[in-house]
Amino acid sequence: MNYVGLDIHTENIVYTVLSDDRNVKMRGKIVNDIEYIIEFLRNFEDGDLFVMDSTGFYEPIYDTIESKGFKVKLANPLKVKLIAESRIKNDKIDSEILARLLKNNWVPESYVPDKKIREIRRIVRTRINLKRVSTGFKNRIYMELKRLKIDYDGNLFTLEGRHFLRSLNNFRINIYLNSLEDIEKEIKIIENEIQKYSDIEEVKLLMTIPGIGLFSALIIYSEIGDINRFSNSRKLVSYAGLNPTTRQSSDIIYHGHITRQGSPYLRWILTECIHIHLIKDSHSNLSNYYRRMVKRIGKNKAIVASASKLLKIIYWILKEKREYIKNYAQ
Repeated sequence: MNYVGLDIHTENIVYTVLSDDRNVKMRGKIVNDIEYIIEFLRNFEDGDLFVMDSTGFYEPIYDTIESKGFKVKLANPLKVKLIAESRIKNDKIDSEILARLLKNNWVPESYVPDKKIREIRRIVRTRINLKRVSTGFKNRIYMELKRLKIDYDGNLFTLEGRHFLRSLNNFRINIYLNSLEDIEKEIKIIENEIQKYSDIEEVKLLMTIPGIGLFSALIIYSEIGDINRFSNSRKLVSYAGLNPTTRQSSDIIYHGHITRQGSPYLRWILTECIHIHLIKDSHSNLSNYYRRMVKRIGKNKAIVASASKLLKIIYWILKEKREYIKNYAQ
């Protein structure tokens, strides 16, 4: 049996192959391209194992290796570094380190959702990123008007507002507006695509919570994946990076800011949902909890604490496969 460690880079993939006796059998570099990867895989047989680090572009490589019948593990880079330091006495995460961790069954695996969930995740993340780009163009238009000392009493991005912007015949404003409208067309295409996933059971359950619509539900669903991989709601909160950091001095435990580990998309959408929930269901337990927290820790921290509480509610809704029940003890 061979144990193959893959260190993924943008342009290439560095590999190390260990044999059963832990000796390096082969090492080298290939172009990070599907055709080259398929050719590389011809060197291996059924039963050979692969491991790769969890980079932002692991999916095509992971899918290709898996499609050829090989078992592949996705390693958590932060945990790999800790294990490599403590057990192999090396903090450099490279292909050989990964291969040796694989051989010793020490690989700390990252969760890999199924293809359907990964596709939803890509779609909603694309929409998020495009919306941020569109907001950037809007801000540039505002700044240009401020520079020109032009005031407009109304929403600049309604039909009437855009007609006003066009009437200024300003080169920069027209460029920004053209770019904005092109992006908005792409966002509309994505929003139509999103509708295809509205019948997913978990998504429909999430949408029973006031403040969570289809788009928000799809982000939450795709970022969490299989709820059964979390044995309790605290682990889900920790996965989202909404748990506080802790440090201990003697017998005193200090709690600090949230860890911010895990998906930033999940943390972001939960805080957005809290803002909407406070409007749509102002007398719920969650809204009452928020108001109590505001008095204790201020608005910003209260939003984060409420997002953590909302995530615990989400955990039990998905775990028990039931709709949201107002003021139900979660």
